Amino acid sequence: MKKIIICILLLCSTFLYADKKGVADMKFPNGLELVIKQDTTLPVTSVHIFVGVGSVNEKPEQAGLSHFIEHLLFKGSKNYPSDLLSRNVENMGGLINAFTSNEMTCYHVSIQKDGYIDTLKMLIDTVSNPLFPADEIEKERKVVIEEIQRHKDNPRAELFEFFLQGLYKTSDYKNSVIGTADIIANVKREEIQRYFNQNYRPNKMVVAVTGDVDIEQTKQIVKDTLCQLENPVFFSADPTIIEPLKQTPVTSTRTDNTSHSYMLSGFLGPDISSKDMFSAIIAMDILGAGKSSRLYRVLKEEKNLVLNIGAAFENFKGTGTAYIFTIFDKNKYEDICKETDAEIEKFAKEGPTKQELEKAKINIKANWLFENQTVGNRALNIGFWHLMGHADYFDNYVKYIDKIKVEDIKKFMAKYYSKQKLSKAVIFQNEK
Repeated sequence: MKKIIICILLLCSTFLYADKKGVADMKFPNGLELVIKQDTTLPVTSVHIFVGVGSVNEKPEQAGLSHFIEHLLFKGSKNYPSDLLSRNVENMGGLINAFTSNEMTCYHVSIQKDGYIDTLKMLIDTVSNPLFPADEIEKERKVVIEEIQRHKDNPRAELFEFFLQGLYKTSDYKNSVIGTADIIANVKREEIQRYFNQNYRPNKMVVAVTGDVDIEQTKQIVKDTLCQLENPVFFSADPTIIEPLKQTPVTSTRTDNTSHSYMLSGFLGPDISSKDMFSAIIAMDILGAGKSSRLYRVLKEEKNLVLNIGAAFENFKGTGTAYIFTIFDKNKYEDICKETDAEIEKFAKEGPTKQELEKAKINIKANWLFENQTVGNRALNIGFWHLMGHADYFDNYVKYIDKIKVEDIKKFMAKYYSKQKLSKAVIFQNEK
């Protein structure tokens, strides 16, 4: 009787929005969100299931557990044991993968239309009813530990985590996504299951579907499965994601057996709910996107101080970061820091020219439009912005970029940047 009542409530309480463009956006009483963007141009589909759990949710003794679970979920579920999902997708010529980041884990499949329904059911079962077979846990420990070791041998990947650990003092963005080998080697199955139960709950999930799909059929499958899940009474506390902007900068250095030296320097920026985010994206594009950017022209082409240099803004749900990535020879470090600081100071004081601003807008908008040409990338971006709580950003991204003026860039730099706020992480090459 209880189950019947729950189903009636689900059907009656579901919010559904659908327009002539074949878009449906539903949020169910248990918190699960389903968004569908129908496109019948080609007989292909993509489904991304996002879970709002990543390294920010981990306690020190759980470092890397979100990423480990990402691996384990493909090892069989209640209704589809072993690697049946992966084999089914590959037999249909599809692509299957997953990723874990600071704030989320995502499982995604792109496949021809004929294989979509079975794949959707399997993927849903994967994220809701994993078996966590003991023998597979032992096998996958070795795989993940090897991945951690490869990560350590990759200076670029290591540098970003090294940088975040210095930049973020109180928020959980300092946590490593890849985790530590010691924890992965020793974590028990019961701890894995407990972490899964606490974090893989419907009110932290977004299902994003794009391509040649039947909206009503897709909606019904989700209602019959994920919408029946209940949120646990006991779950992990929300992570700390806001970092005080006023803080003492850190310069972290170490030496490694690399062919070149690598540096990340940057400062804290706006969170994802602030429209300052779009000013940050444009500002860092002007400073370091491509060979015509300010930093590349001056430090690489004019003064030949660096091997390569670029800049970007990393947006998080909480406090983001604007950063500059540099590859260089160790003996030029002091000159590089001096010239980089001078260029950023000049940019902060004067702002961009109108020509620079328009060029950056064209570049960002073009990248956004090209990126969203495939059903897979559209599902990725739609699901991401829904999970972040800003569904409107997907449809209005270009509009928000267009609104930014020269004065907005100057205000962004004045609010978030100063030389005294700049943190650095450097991996120097060993002397030969």
